[in-house]
Amino acid sequence: MSDITAIVNVFKRPHILKQQLDAIRSQSLPPSCIIIWNNGNNTIDLSEYKNDPLFKVCDNNFNSGVWSRFIIGYLAPTTYISIFDDDTIPGNNWFKNCMDSMNKKEALYGTIGVLFDTGDKYLHLKRYGWANPINEPTPVDIVGHSWFFKKEWLNYFTRESPQVYSKISNGEDIHFSHMLQKYGNIATYVPPHPANDQSMFGSIPTSAWEYGCDGNSETGAHYPLHLTFTEYISRGFIRLIDRQTATSTSDFDFFSSLIMNKTPFALIRPADGEYHVLQNNTLTNIDNWTFTKDSRLSSDLKRSLHIASNKNCYVGIPCNCCNRTMAKWYVDTFKLNPLYTTFANVFVNKNWKRWINLLKCDKISFIYVGPYPCPPDFSMQKHIPISEFLVNEWDFKADQTTETIMTEVKKYKNTLILFSCGPIAKILISQAWAEHPYNIYLDAGSSIDLFTKKSTNREYAIDGSPLSNLECKFDNELIQI
Repeated sequence: MSDITAIVNVFKRPHILKQQLDAIRSQSLPPSCIIIWNNGNNTIDLSEYKNDPLFKVCDNNFNSGVWSRFIIGYLAPTTYISIFDDDTIPGNNWFKNCMDSMNKKEALYGTIGVLFDTGDKYLHLKRYGWANPINEPTPVDIVGHSWFFKKEWLNYFTRESPQVYSKISNGEDIHFSHMLQKYGNIATYVPPHPANDQSMFGSIPTSAWEYGCDGNSETGAHYPLHLTFTEYISRGFIRLIDRQTATSTSDFDFFSSLIMNKTPFALIRPADGEYHVLQNNTLTNIDNWTFTKDSRLSSDLKRSLHIASNKNCYVGIPCNCCNRTMAKWYVDTFKLNPLYTTFANVFVNKNWKRWINLLKCDKISFIYVGPYPCPPDFSMQKHIPISEFLVNEWDFKADQTTETIMTEVKKYKNTLILFSCGPIAKILISQAWAEHPYNIYLDAGSSIDLFTKKSTNREYAIDGSPLSNLECKFDNELIQI
């Protein structure tokens, strides 16, 4: 048995229940528990399941809507939960597909995913999953028909009050993705649905079309769907398509809000120096550290970027105004999700003075990992010193340094921790976020050199210089969905 609970919903399609349960029990990775949530159907007899230890039967005498099956998930005795619409019959490798995908990247998974178009209307730009097969896990805005997730993520679902009785027939899908996005830095994906292997599908297309179009769908029956959609957009739900028009200014505002609210997240900013390290090219950079071809740093840095991408750590990349070729390489090589892709220059250029003012704010204190301590005009809680030229020494100091930093950061929660150590920051932050995602880990880079080193060689710190006024932007050629 697996560590998975399946939750099925009975309402207007009781005649499909047995077929659905047979498909769930026939999974190559079978569930250890199945919860039957009878959502007010008074015609079905569930007595055969009530004496079977595999099942937990909840015989509800009224329709409590589409939200209630998520609340029932708190009764699941497992780490993972899969919730099904009553018109959804999975292939027998669906759970395996979800678990394989989850082990590679933690995300909310579903069998049909939607990418929204721009504007304030509920318009699909694309759909992926059983209705449009895909070979790779694909980021989407929301998923439906079935959901696969960690049980602990229900705490995000209820972080803002679920509208169980006001919206009854819709909204649970965008609510879940929004809560995970807003409070958990957790993405929404559709796992592979290869056209030549329907055993991996979360819903077999023939039955999906037959049952989904039988007139029993509740979507929008009690509350207009477009009103639910516009409400969540107004509450801050970020669509993937919104990232195509993002700017470094709007992203700085977003990250500032997270910092002020002490919302955990991580952000690394690989740029041209890291690019050459990843290409395994010997170089000495502007800060005089030297990377030597074939040393350990290249493989460790590559691994850290894969970890960052898989754990929804924000990755700041060069943009069109910096180096489009380099930016595209980062996006394609590490399969960056647009929702967690930002600007390498988000704390510098036009934002630099705002960033420094934020750090000097009375409400902001931080731990600093870098070669020099911060001066008294910053509220530095603790300085964790590292070598200024750690890049040069990484081959023989990597393990001890990583162990020391991980031990330190795990002493804290809801704490801002700044790193200023070039490529090493990307490695340490990615590892810290993967092992202890309860702090804010930021790659400050050169942005505080003027205060720690008492000097800086960065043009953005010079009033009136071109870089001091530069605002970075994305577009639909770089951020493709």
